[in-house]
Amino acid sequence: MILRSSCLAAIILSTAVIGAANAQNVPTKFAIIDQNVDQKTLDRYNHTDQGARLVPAAWLLALDAADGRGKFMNIDNLRRLGFIVDSVATDEGNPHGWPVGFTVSDPKTSSGIPFAGINCAACHTGQIEYKGTAIRINGGQGMIDFSSFLGGMFGALLATDNDPARRTKFFADAIKAGYPADRMEGDFRATIAGIRAIPPGPGPTTVASFGRNDALNGLASRVFGIELKVPANEKARNAPVSFPYLWDIWRLSWVQYNGFQPGWLPQGRNVGEVLGVFGKLNLVDPTSGAPNPEPLRWQTSLQLGNLIWMEETLRGLRAPTWPAEILGPIDQAKADRGKELFKTHCAQCHGIKELPDGAWDVTVVPLQRIGTDPNQATNWAGLSYDGSKLGIGKTTAYIALPAVVNAVRKQLYADNKTPASEQEGDVTHEAPCGYKARPLIGVWATPPFLHNGSVRTLFDLLSDKRPAKFNMHSREYDPVNLGYTDEQTPNSFVLDTSITGNSNAGHWFANDGTRPGWIGPALPDADKYALIEYLKAATYDNYPSEKRAEMIVMPCQGAIDWAQKK
Repeated sequence: MILRSSCLAAIILSTAVIGAANAQNVPTKFAIIDQNVDQKTLDRYNHTDQGARLVPAAWLLALDAADGRGKFMNIDNLRRLGFIVDSVATDEGNPHGWPVGFTVSDPKTSSGIPFAGINCAACHTGQIEYKGTAIRINGGQGMIDFSSFLGGMFGALLATDNDPARRTKFFADAIKAGYPADRMEGDFRATIAGIRAIPPGPGPTTVASFGRNDALNGLASRVFGIELKVPANEKARNAPVSFPYLWDIWRLSWVQYNGFQPGWLPQGRNVGEVLGVFGKLNLVDPTSGAPNPEPLRWQTSLQLGNLIWMEETLRGLRAPTWPAEILGPIDQAKADRGKELFKTHCAQCHGIKELPDGAWDVTVVPLQRIGTDPNQATNWAGLSYDGSKLGIGKTTAYIALPAVVNAVRKQLYADNKTPASEQEGDVTHEAPCGYKARPLIGVWATPPFLHNGSVRTLFDLLSDKRPAKFNMHSREYDPVNLGYTDEQTPNSFVLDTSITGNSNAGHWFANDGTRPGWIGPALPDADKYALIEYLKAATYDNYPSEKRAEMIVMPCQGAIDWAQKK
């Protein structure tokens, strides 16, 4: 069994390994916000297998950290990397008591071996903490450092291979955890060979760290580089974005930060998501690199029924309401004033525009207008990939990826005998030269801000000057300015906005109307805090909304020009 990996060799070699973790500042109290989905359903959602295949679950249980100080899956180590520790182990869904988003496959779906994986809850479950109380934000922005997790896991596997004593212990522990003894040696050898065969990745790469990932580059590079075995298709990860929050996503006319994906075709969106996070693909023969025959070429480990159930569950999820008993009461008079300011300064882009079918049309603001970091949009529009092995030719990701996603989706329908009435149509992707401005109900719970997480607080976002650097890792919340505090911890990552992909420019409220990304005049602090107070208080009932007869066309023209001018 060769490990299917999108992790760069550079990450494996350069990421600090997981060792003894700092368990300080662990919350002692836990609060729940009712988001319209019951806890039993959320527990199931948090550990439902979508089809991601990391390594066998018994291996992950048996694996020691690369530095030898305890098990790799030690809860303190995972907490250090931003994972949210879940409830005690249960017989269903989370037998090993792993954090939110970890999954274990049904052996019948993974060659007779339970495989560890992750699902969307790992990246899309938030938690804010205040004075010792943790508040779970279901569907919120996760703050995990997934790249370091992968680097630590690969590093631990390589360290195990390099040390005979460690390897003997690992084999014994994995077999004790349920791995078949007669398969252990051969499967481990194949996995290690697969890791060592990963070519050096392209550079320079912008470190994503906590709460961010260059998801689009990662997906395209994995499919057309690692899985298709065309190393030249691996692109530098230089456009990290924050994990977006998920409530109301099913209502949006267009999804993804640059609005390239139709919101009304969720199965196509979900297929792409799992392919990017270790869904098993069979595009080519692993030895020769030649395309596999159909239908094997399009068969995957994706679990269609689970994906559909999770999508339906997500439709019930509502934005979190401000927990006044923990974070302090809302000043209603200030919030009322803030609502009027929001209508004046923000609602044109961020208001709800309801279409006749109930969907919300989202405004895609051109790059020239918004002025925020362009990398995610221009990479998507301009980077090319060679899909000749699949008959796609050399073209951009927004043309090549739908061809793969549609073929995989149709094969899933065939394998699952899905009735025609339940099948979605083919998905097509656009290449908008801008970023979407979605409604902001519940945005108070989703720091840091802008699509790339380069602005620490909402107060900073409304200001004409912003911190050039700030610490990421602490979940301690600032209920005045709305964001995580700038607290430095032993595991902090300093986000430097001067690095490519990390720019905090754009979306400016400033007196200089010629500034790129200028939105409106500078706001006095009193107005900023009134807007903040309203965003604490914003609900579906009091949010600015309007009826729209039809969907407005996105600003797609010029995307390629923008990419070429980078």
